[in-house]
Amino acid sequence: MIDLFFRERAREWLVGTTILILLSNAYLIITRNLDDNLKNHEYFRFGDFFEFFAVIALLSSVIVVFSAWKDMNLELDLGVFYSLLLLSNLGGLLVASSRSFIPLYIGYELVSIPTYAMVAFRKKNKPTAEAAMKIFLLGALSSAIIIYGLAMYYGATGTFNMGAPALADSQGLQLAAIALIAAGSGFKIGLVPFHFWIPDVYSGASISVVNFLSASSKKMAFAFVFQLFFVGMRFWSDQWGILFAVLATLSVIIGNIAAVIQDRLLRIIAYSTIAQAGYITMGIAAYAVGLENNDVDLQYNAMNGIIFHIIAHVLMKGAAIVIILIIVDSYDGDDRLENFRGLLHKDPLMGGALALSMFSLMGIPPLAGFFGKLFLFLAVVDAGLIWLAFIGVIGSAISIFYYARVIRIMVDKPTDDVKITQFTPIKLLVLILTILTVVMAVSGDLIYDKAVKIVDGLY
Repeated sequence: MIDLFFRERAREWLVGTTILILLSNAYLIITRNLDDNLKNHEYFRFGDFFEFFAVIALLSSVIVVFSAWKDMNLELDLGVFYSLLLLSNLGGLLVASSRSFIPLYIGYELVSIPTYAMVAFRKKNKPTAEAAMKIFLLGALSSAIIIYGLAMYYGATGTFNMGAPALADSQGLQLAAIALIAAGSGFKIGLVPFHFWIPDVYSGASISVVNFLSASSKKMAFAFVFQLFFVGMRFWSDQWGILFAVLATLSVIIGNIAAVIQDRLLRIIAYSTIAQAGYITMGIAAYAVGLENNDVDLQYNAMNGIIFHIIAHVLMKGAAIVIILIIVDSYDGDDRLENFRGLLHKDPLMGGALALSMFSLMGIPPLAGFFGKLFLFLAVVDAGLIWLAFIGVIGSAISIFYYARVIRIMVDKPTDDVKITQFTPIKLLVLILTILTVVMAVSGDLIYDKAVKIVDGLY
């Protein structure tokens, strides 16, 4: 409607309206201004888990709105893009609140389907067409695998309600359900060996879509996985915990090693995202041990590491991708590392913010990324998975090579006279995200308290 009636200033109206919708929904969720009938619904629960993941999805989508505002590849379809963004967020709210597998699955499909359309926005671009086809086909396959796994779950428990104990003599169905649902979920969050779509999609899609995939959509996928396993299959944690430990190991090692040999920044970000998903999955493995041993303190610590790292990832990766958008726009869509040479000299704010994001992703103290990894590794050690914590440290050490490479290139003297695109709203957004990345170091107690409330409210 805005596209139709305010065509002359449609972009500004669309940006303002979309941000208003996202922020107003976040406010309503934080204040819990909900109807009493919803608060005690049989199939939905609007507790701290819902509040955290819903607000994270909505606020990270605000970053995407700003990205799309500047992303000229979306100029003709900005209204449609924002509509798909809001529709996907609606699915995310359903995922975060569900207490039955049926609305949970429907909610995540509502997250995924708009994403497939968003990836395909640059219709005349061949890499985009390939990326869209790949994410659509593999996404449909993974969804089919998950729903087949849920059918196995029904056979093992006799219900689609979450947290049901298994029926007698259903060991085979239990294992089949876990294997199928874990495989489908591995695609959704981009774990090795289900990660092959990520590098091609990140390098082929519009950068605004990459920002959405990395920040908002990825966090909805983790909420989906947490609902499936932490709540839905919590009595089977002794069986799925080790599976996620193996997936985390593969993702951290292969993701970081593959990133070292890339020469385009978006592909580096793609493999970095796989590794970061691996770190969060370490927290899933630790949480499983807490469930198995009925160790509530371990569950608190694992959830603390998970949500701290999720917040840190939204901030540092969100800032990095927004900056990449500006630089790539200055170089007519070329994201080769060479184009970032001398960025600290050309634009100190953008160069400094990107360097800070790289240091945080690397895990350098006292930035948010360091504490996110620290809390995850401590939880893994508390769970007795010392070998897994060692894998995490090795992966972090490998990541230094490619993050430091990006920083070194930015510090070098410029080899061209290309002017960096100036766009004040984006610079303000980058500044805010960078400041939050730094000040997160003093918010540990607040986040731990939220983790305790999330765990206590899950069951």
